[in-house]
Amino acid sequence: MSCTSHCCGSESIFDKKEAQKSLKKYKKKGPDKFTTKLLGALSQQKLKNLSLLDIGGGIGVLQHELIKKGIISTTDVDASKEYINTAKTLMKENGNENKMNFIYSDFNDCHQEIKKHDIVTLSRVVCCYPNAIDLINNSAIKANKYYGLIYPIGGFIPELIQKIMNFGLLLKKNPFRVFMHSEALMDQTIRNNGFKQIYYGSAFPWRIALYKRVN
Repeated sequence: MSCTSHCCGSESIFDKKEAQKSLKKYKKKGPDKFTTKLLGALSQQKLKNLSLLDIGGGIGVLQHELIKKGIISTTDVDASKEYINTAKTLMKENGNENKMNFIYSDFNDCHQEIKKHDIVTLSRVVCCYPNAIDLINNSAIKANKYYGLIYPIGGFIPELIQKIMNFGLLLKKNPFRVFMHSEALMDQTIRNNGFKQIYYGSAFPWRIALYKRVN
């Protein structure tokens, strides 16, 4: 995997310990509240026989849950090797080996080689990129029908959390950073790619939005 500056250092954060922690929580409690809201919004659509591109898919929660709802194939692009390994383990446990594909890479580095899918999701991903617009443009073009994302809510408290996290990373000499982006600018960029918003919700400190392609 090639690594651009923003993702260098990410694997020391999204490591095996964090992957196993996420897996244990998922097995015990199911999807977290913000993922549940995105799943609920998607479930209102006709999902049978559709394909999913899950960018920054983590341990594969969205993928596994949407397979239960009729998705026939998924592609997980993630810059963390340990998260992909954990997602593969979960895949085998659930008997979904023939439905799931994995790409170990920064999406922006490999997007040109990735085919279009019916659904594209980015759960807590745009906050990992310094340039959200490039990421949105590169990923929205891959969505034939639906485009869903989860991103930080703006405001004093989330921005304070961001500054504390980045200060901690600086002290650890880790080049990875988290970012806050203009919600209005992200929304307009998605709409400019031919989508309309069909769901908008929140689960502090996250915003959940789902779009449907109209042209």
